[in-house]
Amino acid sequence: MDIFSPIDGSIIAEVPDTPPAEVASAIGTAEQAFADWSRRSPIERGRVLRRAGELMLEYEEQLATLEARNLGAPYAASLAMVRRAAGSFIYFSELADKVTGDVIPVDGEYLTYSVREPHGVVAAVVPWNAPIIFATKKLAPALAFGNACLLKPSPETPLSALQLESILLEAGLPEGLARVLPGGRATGEALTGDPRISLIVFTGHDGTGKAIAAAAAKNLVPNALELGGKSAQLVFADAPTNRVVDGVVSGVFSNTGQACIAGSRILVERGGSEQLFRGLAERTRRITTGDPLAPGTELGPQTTLAQKEKTDRMIRNAVEAGATVLAQGELPTAPELAAGYFVRPTLLTDVTPEMEIVREEVFGPVAAVTTFTTEEEAVALANDTEYGLAAGIWSTDAARVHRVAAALRAGTVWVNTYGVISDRVPFGGIGRSGYGREGGQAAVELYTRHKAVWTSLHRDEATADILL
Repeated sequence: MDIFSPIDGSIIAEVPDTPPAEVASAIGTAEQAFADWSRRSPIERGRVLRRAGELMLEYEEQLATLEARNLGAPYAASLAMVRRAAGSFIYFSELADKVTGDVIPVDGEYLTYSVREPHGVVAAVVPWNAPIIFATKKLAPALAFGNACLLKPSPETPLSALQLESILLEAGLPEGLARVLPGGRATGEALTGDPRISLIVFTGHDGTGKAIAAAAAKNLVPNALELGGKSAQLVFADAPTNRVVDGVVSGVFSNTGQACIAGSRILVERGGSEQLFRGLAERTRRITTGDPLAPGTELGPQTTLAQKEKTDRMIRNAVEAGATVLAQGELPTAPELAAGYFVRPTLLTDVTPEMEIVREEVFGPVAAVTTFTTEEEAVALANDTEYGLAAGIWSTDAARVHRVAAALRAGTVWVNTYGVISDRVPFGGIGRSGYGREGGQAAVELYTRHKAVWTSLHRDEATADILL
């Protein structure tokens, strides 16, 4: 497969496309490696993962440059992604030996307890918008809790994942326990459709998520799907304008808008809308779009040509449907970037609830701004979506914040901030945004399964009490 840089459209690498036969072989090898790894002590597993995290930090400049060239994110943002990804290995290395069971009181003379065990071979499929983060988000907990893990990165952005595989081997992970299988649809179908897979975890588009859920159902395999979003940011009139402008813009345009959590529906209370509109428009126009490796760049290109074309098309469709372009940033003018996948950051007003730009995920640097009058109207507008991944509230009224947070239909709600993520906190969506949770104790629940053990304490005879 040719791997393109979105900065200038050039080919920066060639990566083998993993055929189904090789996928099948990798699963068999992973099963064998799992048999040993699952018996190792959690402390030993934790040491290997901690070393992997430390090695990532040693190689952070190389990894960040690789990610910037392949993904198109500014170098500073790519470096932050690498450090956060390294933190995933370190966090789960420390959680590996904290997984405990329970002694359960029951009727009769029994010692009854539960333990948590790894599933086996985990299939992880990740998207192209934050490849190094999503790779470690799957690999780290799967390996920490004793599983094997086969990772299929997006065919557009496999480079950092392949580097991660080398780092894990250098850290001491057994050969074959964690493999990266680059490829397209055939590779993914071979991986998720194999009956030897014990758990499937996926992040990406909801259409692909439905196909993966169907494959999992066929083999009765548990799965977790983190899908798209169409998140709202509710801005009340009492929120400080200067702070809100920077926070809202960051919540929309970070990573060129290529984030499932992007707060692209901006709902503004009418009492403070005029001043906020001016601030948002001015800040949008000042966004510096350009080469991700150049100092001062705030917004890089879209990662794929197809995504650039989709974003441009959705902006045109919105204007034709009656939306107004309130503000746009500038495209880079450097000749060497002329073939790059750049899109002007765009702020739209005069949108209506039925418009495509309001209903569907753009996955680009585009925000739709509308107004509301009452708290109830704001909540109704925010919840008027098939998605349910995230939402943001900007207000200094503590009582209102908690009322609105409780009323919003979303897996995560941020208050007076946006987009903060931690491995310690459960994350996932509802509705069209998928199901299942990753992070913290939720990751323990996802990547392990319960086993109950009953031991008779009767002295003289065996018992067979069947309790229904």
